[in-house]
Parts: sequence; structure tokens; C-alpha cells
Amino acid sequence: DRVRKLRERGVIRRTTVEVDPAALGRGVLAFVMVDSSAWMGEASESFAAIPEIQEAHVIAGTASVLVKVRTATTEQLQDVLRRLYEIEGVSGTHATVVLETFFERPVHAD
Repeated sequence: DRVRKLRERGVIRRTTVEVDPAALGRGVLAFVMVDSSAWMGEASESFAAIPEIQEAHVIAGTASVLVKVRTATTEQLQDVLRRLYEIEGVSGTHATVVLETFFERPVHAD
């Protein structure tokens, strides 16, 4: 009953299963800051068209967009970076490859 009420209120958007990315051949995790020469607020579909991008966020600061990328190899990550440059307005990228994840915390409704 509690879960149903949370769904009705829009607190719960979806129910998921947590999958180990490395077990699926997606062991390389990177966060990429995307620089742009124009406002990127309308480019969400372009980022969503790249399947290796798990998340994309318009951000404040020196970059315009932050994306979370999972690939099998660093060569595939390099290919994602190339495809990012094909998005209109993208002028640069700064990738940070994750060596180890201490934890990932899901959001819980209290």
C-alpha cells in the first residue's frame, strides 16, 4: 500500500533491478564533462542516442553537460568521445575514468 501511494504521488518513478555492469562487459566507467559553444539544453536526444551514456545532466560551471559512460574497453570509450564531438555545439570533452567505486547510494523515500 505504501509503495502504491508513493507511485501515485510520483515519488517512485520506476522499479529496477541492480545489475553488475562488469558482468555484462561494461567494466569501464567514466564521467565526461562536455564543453560547448552553445546552450546544450535542447541536445538531450543527441546524448540519449549514444547507448553507452547512462546519464546526462546539464550543469553549471566550466562545462555544459556531465555524462556518465559505461563501456567494455577504453577503446570503446574513445569511440564514445568521438561521437560526442559529432553533437552540434560540442567543443571539447574532459573524461575521468573511474578506477574503483567505493559505493553507489540509491535514493530512498523516507
